[in-house]
Order: sequence, then C-alpha cells, then structure tokens
Amino acid sequence: MCRALKFLIACLWISTTALAGASEQATQAGLYSTPADLHGKRIAVAVGSAQEAWLSKHYADSVILQYDTIPDLVMAVTAGKADATLKDAGTLKELLRKNDSVAILGDSMFDSPLASGFEKGHPEFRVPFNHFLKTIRDNGVYADMIDRWIKQGVSKMPRIENRGRNGTFTVGVSLVGLPFASIQDNVPTGLFFEFMERFGASIGKTPKFQFLEVGGMVAASASGKVDMITALFDTEERRKKIDFSDPIYTMGNHFVVLKRNLANPNDSTPQAPKATDGKLHSAEDLHGKRIAVLMGSAYESYATKNFPDSTVLQFQTAADVLESIKYGKADASINDLDTLRVILKADPAFGEVGDVLFSFKTAAGFRKNEDDLRAKFNAYLATIRKNGDYDQIVAAWLTGEKTEMPEIPNSGANGELIVGTTNLGLPTVAVKDNKLVGADIELVTRFAASIGKTPKFSVMDFGGLIAALVSGKVDLIASGIFVTEERLKKINFSDPYYEAGNKFFALKTNIAGSQNSNTAAGAATEQSPPSFLSRLKASFESNILAEKRYLMILEGLKTTIIISVLATLFGTALGGVICFLRMSSNVWLNAPAKAYIAILRGTPVLVLLMLIFYVVFGSVNIDPVIVAVIAFGMNFAAYFAEIFRSGLAGIERGQTEAGIAMGLTTTQTFIHVLLPQTIVRILPVYKGEFISLVKMTSIVGYIAVHDLTKAGDIIRSRTFDAFFPLVMVAVLYFLIAAVLIQGLEYLERKTDPVARRRKGGAK
Repeated sequence: MCRALKFLIACLWISTTALAGASEQATQAGLYSTPADLHGKRIAVAVGSAQEAWLSKHYADSVILQYDTIPDLVMAVTAGKADATLKDAGTLKELLRKNDSVAILGDSMFDSPLASGFEKGHPEFRVPFNHFLKTIRDNGVYADMIDRWIKQGVSKMPRIENRGRNGTFTVGVSLVGLPFASIQDNVPTGLFFEFMERFGASIGKTPKFQFLEVGGMVAASASGKVDMITALFDTEERRKKIDFSDPIYTMGNHFVVLKRNLANPNDSTPQAPKATDGKLHSAEDLHGKRIAVLMGSAYESYATKNFPDSTVLQFQTAADVLESIKYGKADASINDLDTLRVILKADPAFGEVGDVLFSFKTAAGFRKNEDDLRAKFNAYLATIRKNGDYDQIVAAWLTGEKTEMPEIPNSGANGELIVGTTNLGLPTVAVKDNKLVGADIELVTRFAASIGKTPKFSVMDFGGLIAALVSGKVDLIASGIFVTEERLKKINFSDPYYEAGNKFFALKTNIAGSQNSNTAAGAATEQSPPSFLSRLKASFESNILAEKRYLMILEGLKTTIIISVLATLFGTALGGVICFLRMSSNVWLNAPAKAYIAILRGTPVLVLLMLIFYVVFGSVNIDPVIVAVIAFGMNFAAYFAEIFRSGLAGIERGQTEAGIAMGLTTTQTFIHVLLPQTIVRILPVYKGEFISLVKMTSIVGYIAVHDLTKAGDIIRSRTFDAFFPLVMVAVLYFLIAAVLIQGLEYLERKTDPVARRRKGGAK
C-alpha cells in the first residue's frame, strides 16, 4: 500500500512537472497557454472602460495601452502593436466572425452588469427606465430581444411606433459594434438602440442619439450633456460620478490574442472561415487594398495609422475621391455617415462596408490668438442650443433632407468675416444655384449676422484650410472639420457642434452580399442601355442647365481669361526688364538677373503660387486673383527674358551700327530696327509659352480662386459625373488657347515683313 501511494505521488509529480515545463516552453517561445501568460505584456483597452479598471488592478505589471475606439483595439492586436485586448463576450461573436486571425485565450476573467447611466440627483429618466425594464421583463419582450440580438445574431431593427408627443430626449451611445450598437445602412442598429426606441415609445418621447467614445460617456452624463447613456458596465468607480439603472444585461470578459500566438490554437473557440471570394465583407478586408482619402483630412491620418499595409491615395477634392473608386483607381474610401447618406442617395453604385470605424467631433477653427472671436462663437452656440434654434440650423441639415438656404438678414455694420471652407458636398458644404449651402454655411452665416458682420466665404482645397487660417488669410474655418490632437497644435477649436460616425464605402459590385453586386447587375444587363445621344443630353442637362450651373462655368471662364491675359502682359514687361539687366556688362545688374532666371525657372509654379500667397502676402488682405497674376507673371518673365535675349542675340551687330550711322539714337535704333526683327524671331516660341501659361492657371484653385477648373470640380462634386465636366473643361481650355493663338498669329503676320511684302505684291 505504501509503495502504491509512493508510485502515485511520483506519477503526479512527473505529470505536473511535464505540464509546467510545457507551459514554460510555450511562454518562452512567445506563445500563450493561459491568461496568466499575459502578465508583463502589452494589453490594449478602451479608455475609461471597465476592462481598463480591472486590468490596472489585476495586471499591474503589464503595459496597458489605451485606445479611443473599439476598432482600434482589434487593429492594435492584429498589427502587433499590442499582445492582447480584453473584450466583452457580447461583441466577441461578431469580432471572431469577421476576423479569423484572432482567438479567445482562456475563460471569462470577470462578469459585469451592463446598465444605463444618468446624471446624479436627476431621477426623472432613471425611475421611468427602471419601470420600463421591469415591464418588458414581465411581458416577455426582454427575453425576445435578448434571443434575437444575442443568441440568433440578427442585424435588423424592428419597427417601433412612436409619435413623440412629449418631445425628445438625448441618449449618449458608444458604437461598440453588433449586437449592441452599430450603424447599418445609415440606421442605428443593435440591442441598445432597440432598448432606447422602446423606452422612448413608452414615455412618448423620441430618442436623439449622440455617438460618443467610451471614455467620454460618463463625463457627458455627469455634466448633463445627455439625458442618459446606454450602456456601460456598472462599476463602483463610475457610481461616484453617475447613477445607474437596474442591470440590462450581464456578461463575461475574455482576452483576445492573435491565433498564431496561442500555444494550443486548436483549443480556441472555433471561428467561421473567412470568405475568399475577393469581396469586401468588413473593414479588415481593406488591409493591403487602395484607400482613397481627402488630403489633410482625419481620414488620411486614420488610414495611414490603422492600415499601414494599404496604399493610401491622397486627393485634393471630394469629387476626385469618389471618381477614383468609381473608375477602379481605388478600392474604398472613408466618409462620415451624414455625407455618406447623401452620396448613396445620389449614386446607388456605392455601398457601405462594415461597421462604424470611429467618431469625431466637428467644430469651427480659429487662430491661436483669436480668443475673442472664438468666445463669441461659443456663446452663440450655447444660445442656439438653449433656445432650440440649433435643431433648425444644424440638425435639419445633418439628420434631415434640408438643401435650401434661408434668407438671413444682416446689417453688416461691423465689416466682413472671412470664412475658409471646402466644397465637401451636402449636408456640410456644397454649391447649389451658384450659392454655398449646407449646415456649416448656415451656421456661420447666422453667427456672422449675430455679430453684425457680413460673411465672405473663401472656398479652397481642404488641405489648405489650416494654412490659410494660420497665415491670417481667413478669420475662421468651417467645413465639417474634425477636432484632432494634431490640429490642436496649430489652431484652436470652438465647442463641438456635431459628432458623427465614419465608415468605409466602396462600389457595391465589390461588397459581399450587396444586392447590386449580383441580382441588380443582372437585371441591368437585361435592359437596353441608353443611346449615346440620350446620355449626352442627360449629362448636358445635369451638368450645365440644372441649378444654373452654366453661370458657374462662365464665371470660371472669365477668371481664367483675366488671369491669363494680365499675367502675360505683366510677365512680358517684367521679362523685358530682366532681359536688359541680364545683357548688361555691369555685374551688379547682370548677376541678380541671372539668379532670378535660374530660381524662377527651377521653381514649380504651384510652389511659387503658394509661397507668394501664404508667405509674401501672408499678412496682407489681397485678392487671390492678383496673387495669381503676380505669380504666373513672375514665372512667365523668367522664360520670356531668355526668349527675348536669344532673339536679340541672333541679330547681327551691323544692324545696330547701321541705325546709329543713319543718325538714330541707341533707343531709336532699338525701337525701330532691333525690336521689329526680334518680335518676328521670338513670336513662335512666345506663343508656346503663352499657351503653357493658360493651361498652368488650372492650379489657381489651390489659393481659393474660382477658375474654370474649380468650376468643373464643383460641378463634379454635385453630379458625381466625371466624364462630362472634365471633357467640357478641356474643350473650353482648347477654345481659349485657339482664340488667343489666332490673336498672336495676326500680330505675327502684321510684324513679318515677308508676309507684308507678299500681301502688297498680291495687291
């Protein structure tokens, strides 16, 4: 008996040692067998979450990485920035379905009750909500909701009747993904949203959702910014700040790691295989793809940071972003949900991809030293929120279908307010009937009226807004601008006046499960396509006649001609002066002329244009058209000086001597003898440089000049038609060049003695 007992103890010791050794080997190899192996590792959590508090207490030796949004947690793990993340069991099912590179490590670490939060000492919503919870638990509605969202995994909101006879109430929600809170087809979808819709119907109020980050939900509730928040884990730390309702749902929390880092990957929770059909199922499928973004936007920063293995394509205008996707130059792009709603309505070829990626607050931007103007704007925001005008100004555009600007009386007694903006499209900023419309335009216009100033909008590329503000070209900027830490280093922002979620979108033909990818496409092929003339007529009506867009084209055409002609005249005169300095024997005159020609010919025209606008005239309130004339004229002068010099150098010296011998002065000799011959020699080259200048003026949109190209960009942003506006602009540039060339050729014939003799002989 004693020997048997000793043998059993020995076996247990050997097996225990072997298991410990295996675990130790796995850990040394960088693999994880149990959650204990994550001590001392990097663990990603959402800022202000219950998981963060639990980790700080139980994994104090680990490096806790804080992220603002739920997608950032997963991306941190998949990109190798973190070794693991801690997520609730509710969102794990959807996560594992979409991403087969991650897996659960071990059992649930702790259970937490989910509940709605309310401002302390304000039971007017908490008490009715608890009563509502008890009612739906008793009548079976609660069990049905849990079964549909949690167990069956449905992703469609039921229709809930609510007349809203008692007004509205504001609910703060964090878009943590299905089954709890997500945006599907521009509709708030998930268990939390259904809770709020049913609760609102029970009290006769319509819920208005504000999308918040997890870390900001408690602050929003505690400060009374929202009437309630749903839903957060009920913790002791949070109870110090806010009150909670009765529990809505209780669930566990699990560690998630990369599957390849598991010591026993076969023991992890089985996951659905990832589709290999080449379609876009979720945002994760865009890794390694081409993502189009607006240059200088928050989307550019997000894509660069979270999709380092993808090709991020930067474009100057929103129209270029859409066209890059439509014509296969890019696979997808990112946009806020409100703008995306307008895009999808205008062009059904596009569709949404995956869940909401992140949300940002939108605000107006001010220079660092413009505290007085910013304070006035914040006071105005507070006033319209209090008196209810906010819903008529902002919410009506962003959450409704408003497309017309109202008449806003303005005395303009205190001068002008210069506002920088970008044509992003409705509902933020767009051009309709040759007038700026949109939420930001109406908001700023009403603010300007409140301080007795006339708003003067300067429309420029998005990437130039902050530079224009910092350099003093504009007083404020407003164009759906997200508040980011990087931008806060350069400028100050007003109080936020809106917050929106953001999603990927792509062509429906590239999105998995899209109706347009199979059935719709097949149905379309059955119908006979419209004829070329029918499509041309439709494009003409849409791009030229609709909303009187021809007036926009005429205005841009006039600006292009003015800049081209004035820059040529200025450049010719300046070039003549530079030529004489260059030909001087005096080194003090010759050297600066040489340097001018070398520098101007070696500097790209766009760089020169930006330098003159933002640096040379940075503190001067000057018309951008004048800046364009100066910049193009200076560039033209450098080339003309050399053309003129080569023409003069080709004339024999005896011509000058003959003129002086005839009694002419040096100046008279130049005007009557040398200049006519020089003009004849240089006109062919001069024509080429002049046409090049006309075409170069297409870049003046960078400094907020409404030229022909900019008019085409604005039309494209409204019609989503790339072919007709671009071809139309190309044809108009050709016509401008053709007319101006005819004028120069007429001058050439008049100055050519051979042509004159032929004409005289013919007579």
